[in-house]
Amino acid sequence: MSVLRVAHFSDTHVLSLRGARPGQFLNKRWSGAVNLALARSRHYRVEIFEQLLDAVAEAEPDHTVCTGDLVNLALEPEFQRVHRLLEEVFPPQTLTLVPGNHDYYAKDAVANGLFERYFQAWQPRDVTVPGAQQYPVCRVLDGLYVVGLSTAIPTPVFMATGRVGEAQLDAMEQAFRRKEAKDRFRLLILHHPLLPEPARPMDNMRRLTDAEALIARLWKAGERGPQLVVHGHNHEFKRMQLPGTPVPIVQVASASRSGKKRRAEFNIYVIRDGALAGIERHIHEPESGRFVRCDEAGSPL
Repeated sequence: MSVLRVAHFSDTHVLSLRGARPGQFLNKRWSGAVNLALARSRHYRVEIFEQLLDAVAEAEPDHTVCTGDLVNLALEPEFQRVHRLLEEVFPPQTLTLVPGNHDYYAKDAVANGLFERYFQAWQPRDVTVPGAQQYPVCRVLDGLYVVGLSTAIPTPVFMATGRVGEAQLDAMEQAFRRKEAKDRFRLLILHHPLLPEPARPMDNMRRLTDAEALIARLWKAGERGPQLVVHGHNHEFKRMQLPGTPVPIVQVASASRSGKKRRAEFNIYVIRDGALAGIERHIHEPESGRFVRCDEAGSPL
């Protein structure tokens, strides 16, 4: 019997204003700064993220994935700070990550390639995929095959939508057809949710705009497609299912959220004999600063 344990965290929202200049806020960052002043800076704490990194290391997973929003305003000092934190814990072969909308928060960050420049060590291209450019990333490990999509695009003020795009969808199809994917557990990672949440306020302003096209490609892939899809973005744990298939979709909560509601957490996916056998949620305990191992319902184990 083979068992793999894959850790997953997302949405750390690390902030650093060190060296920031007023001119860098003459864009979408002004709205982000207002949001920080009103709430976000109190809710997302880098010290909790540091505790999470210690907890992931202590859990000793076979691999770790991160589904974006590592930074807050996409300022270079934020990328520098997160890079230092990650390199203390993760050698390049132990972590695979993709960007979220906050990593592409402003056009200057995208133009300067800040996310890819600072995190390229954890963005593997272990297979050659025809037509692929920067994404998808592909990781080939013993028993595990990871395909990582970028849904991050610069958006107007108050928008947090994402998009995959036709070129990346084509490359994803090719990636799952590779011979390296055949006898490994296939994991698809991305930032934005595939499925809408109509009850969530302003869902249309936060959605993946070509989610239907992505789902159609996954249907087309059939048994050669992913066996698990994971993402972040909405800051709460949720288990869903790819419509019309048995493929689980799992949304992980924020990795740095403070407070009693929607506390920080990370997941560990237990993969046994090529199938998802269970999900461990590791939930932050504010009193001790530790992450408590819980079952899928959130009860301590």
